[in-house]
Amino acid sequence: MRTRMDQAQFQHYCREQHFTAQTKDLLARLRHSPPARRVQGRRGNLSGFFPSRKMGMAIQFESSLELSAIYLMEVRTV
Repeated sequence: MRTRMDQAQFQHYCREQHFTAQTKDLLARLRHSPPARRVQGRRGNLSGFFPSRKMGMAIQFESSLELSAIYLMEVRTV
């Protein structure tokens, strides 16, 4: 299982993707910022937390689609 990128891996990834300095700065801020809001459960909605070993924290989701996407990204090895 892959783990969260360290700083060197992140820089390498940004170079591979040919990101601008502005894009790299935005991504770096997002990587280390707390969530913008807490998820809310609504009628008929599935919400909760997924304990991510890859990210080393719990990931919030507020739909079955988001949960499925989180799960796929968690187990993906590419």
